[in-house]
Amino acid sequence: MLNMKPSRGLIAVAACAVVALTVVAPASAKTYAVKGTQTVVNEDAGKFKMRGGLVGKWRITSFEEAPIADSPYFHATGTELFKGCLNRGRDRSCKGDPTGKLSFTFEYWALFASPDPESLVWGSCWHPITKGTGDFTGAQGVLTMVDTPTPKGVTTKYIGNVTLKAMGTAHTASAARSSC
Repeated sequence: MLNMKPSRGLIAVAACAVVALTVVAPASAKTYAVKGTQTVVNEDAGKFKMRGGLVGKWRITSFEEAPIADSPYFHATGTELFKGCLNRGRDRSCKGDPTGKLSFTFEYWALFASPDPESLVWGSCWHPITKGTGDFTGAQGVLTMVDTPTPKGVTTKYIGNVTLKAMGTAHTASAARSSC
């Protein structure tokens, strides 16, 4: 009968191989569902505050009307910048959360009851991520926002996803290999 009991040396080599593969293998990206509210800080300057899954400052960096022929709808496109964190713990704090900047493009559609911008019936926009810095480097995802008129003004809610690349380093992989 064959001896099926592995030697201690074989177990050590196998354990080191598992550790090295775990550290060296590219870690998979992680997608986070985000939702929350956007509130106006200074509408004329295009400045807003984000709460919920994203906590920080939001700024419109370009805005251009894109008229739709023979339509009652308003359409615009542009770019935006978010600076803050992805609030994984929903604790209203960025402590320990990924931080940086996210750049977006957007498409905005709205319907107004009259040419007066205060007569919003509804508004909706789509915001794909185009670039990230800091912990958001290589981020992908999209947000959608909905503007709803209320007696106290417009309420904007957002929902979407942000996918962040997990980072591993060659230094960590070398340390794992050298300890075996």
